Amino acid sequence: MTPAPRSVAPLSLRLALRELRGGLKSFRVFVAVLVLGVSIIAAVGSLSASLVDGLRANARALLGGDVEVDINNVPASPEQIAYFHAQAIEVSAVRGLRAMARPASATLPALVELKAVDAAYPLYGTVKLDPPLDLQEALAAKDGGGGAVAERELFERTGARVGDRITVGEASFTLRAVILEEPDRTAGPFSLGPRLMIADRDLAATGLVVLGSLLSYEYRMRLAAGADVQAWQTALRAAFPDAPWRLRNYTAAQPQVQRFVDRFGAFLILVGLTVLVLGGVGVANAVQNYIHSRTETIATLKCLGADGGLIFRVYFWQVGALAAIGIAIGLAVGAMAPLLAPPLIGDAVPVPLEFAIHPGALAVSALYGALTTALFALWPLSRAREIPAAGLFRAIVAPTRRLPRTPDLALMVGAGAILIVMAIFGAGNPMFAAWFIAGALGVLLGFRLAALAVVRVLRALPRPRNTMTRLAVAALTRPGAPTANVMLSLGAGLSVLVAVALLDANITREVRNEVPDKVPAFFFLDIQADQAEAFDALLRATPGVESSERVPTLRGRVASVGGVSNEEMRQRTGGHWWLRQELTLTYAAAQPDDAVVIGGQWWPADYAGAPLISLDAEVARELGIKMGDSVAFTILGREIAASVANLRRVDWEGMGLNFTVIFAPGTLERAPQTHVASAVVAPAQETPVFAAVSAALPSVTIIRVKDLIERVTGLITQIGTAVRGVSLLTIAAGVLVLAGAVAAGRRQRLYDSVILKVLGATRADVLRATLLEYAILGALTVVLAAAAGTLAAWSTVTFLMEMEFAFAFVPVAQAGAGGLVLVVLLGLAGTWTVLSQRPAPVLRTA
Repeated sequence: MTPAPRSVAPLSLRLALRELRGGLKSFRVFVAVLVLGVSIIAAVGSLSASLVDGLRANARALLGGDVEVDINNVPASPEQIAYFHAQAIEVSAVRGLRAMARPASATLPALVELKAVDAAYPLYGTVKLDPPLDLQEALAAKDGGGGAVAERELFERTGARVGDRITVGEASFTLRAVILEEPDRTAGPFSLGPRLMIADRDLAATGLVVLGSLLSYEYRMRLAAGADVQAWQTALRAAFPDAPWRLRNYTAAQPQVQRFVDRFGAFLILVGLTVLVLGGVGVANAVQNYIHSRTETIATLKCLGADGGLIFRVYFWQVGALAAIGIAIGLAVGAMAPLLAPPLIGDAVPVPLEFAIHPGALAVSALYGALTTALFALWPLSRAREIPAAGLFRAIVAPTRRLPRTPDLALMVGAGAILIVMAIFGAGNPMFAAWFIAGALGVLLGFRLAALAVVRVLRALPRPRNTMTRLAVAALTRPGAPTANVMLSLGAGLSVLVAVALLDANITREVRNEVPDKVPAFFFLDIQADQAEAFDALLRATPGVESSERVPTLRGRVASVGGVSNEEMRQRTGGHWWLRQELTLTYAAAQPDDAVVIGGQWWPADYAGAPLISLDAEVARELGIKMGDSVAFTILGREIAASVANLRRVDWEGMGLNFTVIFAPGTLERAPQTHVASAVVAPAQETPVFAAVSAALPSVTIIRVKDLIERVTGLITQIGTAVRGVSLLTIAAGVLVLAGAVAAGRRQRLYDSVILKVLGATRADVLRATLLEYAILGALTVVLAAAAGTLAAWSTVTFLMEMEFAFAFVPVAQAGAGGLVLVVLLGLAGTWTVLSQRPAPVLRTA
């Protein structure tokens, strides 16, 4: 007889596979936790990679060309434009501004983002319209007037339809199509109005382009194939070293989108890691309970000569195989994110998401899952290897509490350290990631200690007289009870939900309710100098206007601070916003009523000396600007240096006409300028005032403060909804831990139920005791989560946002009630089958 071939697989692997054939019910939570956490991280990685690929593939269309020259308020000179045409294959000029547009069917005009394009636009990509017209055909002059196309929002807000006439300034256009897709319009979280697009040749007829108007001039260039855009930009800077423009090329077409993707992606990866860590408690519970259920098998193997190493390897193989299954499912789900996400995110990203497998992102996700498994599974696995057979038999009654061996502890510490390093350096902002991880670890440690303290307190309390209450408390405090673990995992998720709800409530309250009693109803922009007196007279003559304020404004950029160039200052300050963007400047002789000077003195009303400025004290503090320092500004192509005469505390929350920089008299009066104004109006008269100003001065841009507040609160609500959705993922991890704890305790609960029935308890008695047990567990978890979430929200609102914190009972009660019901329902669902078991079969097999 030929002997059977000997297996080449290690004995530990053969034993592991043989045991796995017995069923995997004990590991359902184990696998589910890994699927949840790994799928989140894989989905974020896949989405980020797909979006980056999309940005790269559509970079020229997003920018509008290979290179863009962006200038505010003044056009490029004829010499500069000639240079553009000489050095590029094709040039497109685009002008943009805010304006009021009134469809013929509307009673009031609407604020729009007006865009005037030339015949070459767009150099890359296509403007898609409904009906499907060519853009130049839609904008062509027909029937005595030009054409216009607009985003759907304008049609919805005004009731206009395709074919209607629309008036912009002093010109009238025919609305010929709805804009479905604009290749160079980046989807942003906030805009003041919908897009309205006209031909550049028709812009002059509107009367909106005058000296001092707030326009953006964008010149897009198509270069020869293979041209070096960096070298082209260098040559342009060398040709016009003092030009006040901003240069961009397609390799960094939408840096703000890329920054958003990097930061939000890093945040979601950290959330996924938090879910894995919270679910890791379930991993440890599942492995521990499985090892406990295999006590007799392990004892038998040890009695037959198996050493601790073999036992460890047998169950390590099993845990590893099941972890691989969970990780593989998570990777498959995460890899599908680019296919599943478009219906959910809508127009939130400016490029289509193309499906592709991204091995790097999936490999990182798999490593996160493997390290989490090692971190939480090694502890229970190590217990099985160290205890002798006799000790294992006794462990049926008294589980061991020995610490793992030093090599196993070293492996666990190493896995944890690698996880932390990956999270910190894999995030776009290592400092943010480090603080996030430190905070998460602090919260988890705090929850663990608080949960253990609650259990100790329950044990120390006098035994309740009520039998059902006594049974419930005993079940929560007995050795091996998962009370602390459930409070940790589910409570941490609930605390995030409570904190987000309180933050949302406080921010919304601040925006809606904490506005001044006399908040302006309108802001008026682009008032020309020759319209100022007529504007003032109009407001004085219009009923309902309680007060108004008007100031002259100019636009300028910081050129240098204390002799240090803007570029170098930005490097020193991390790209401070005051240095990056164009500023609105003004001048005043008298100190504004709401200006609080905290350093230096205001200049005399008849001052006529060297240029001086009054500076926002907060900006000065952040940039290290002191009294007497020189700050130079580039205004309409001219550099003007001024000394800091005083520092002001600016009340930005007052919603008045505030400026970071106010010049002293004698410097800016002769420069081309426009005026801005605000008006406090009786609520019932807002519509008549709006109609009167828009009819008399159609070139003036009107911003209704009520609409602005609604847009801001809408944006806050969207952000709050998104963050709440993310927080639900942490709650899902807690639910899995609770479900695992319920399933793992089924044998003990069955035994308890049988004993109670033998002693005379009815099924209803056992049900009441179980209901009370989970109600107490849920209530304790909710109280702990509410306290932690409230503390986190209070700290954020008080110290980070510097606002007054107000506790909102309703959202906290809603989150608490939801958590309590969830715990009770899961507990009852997991123990319902136990209640129907008859005592006799259980006692015969006990």
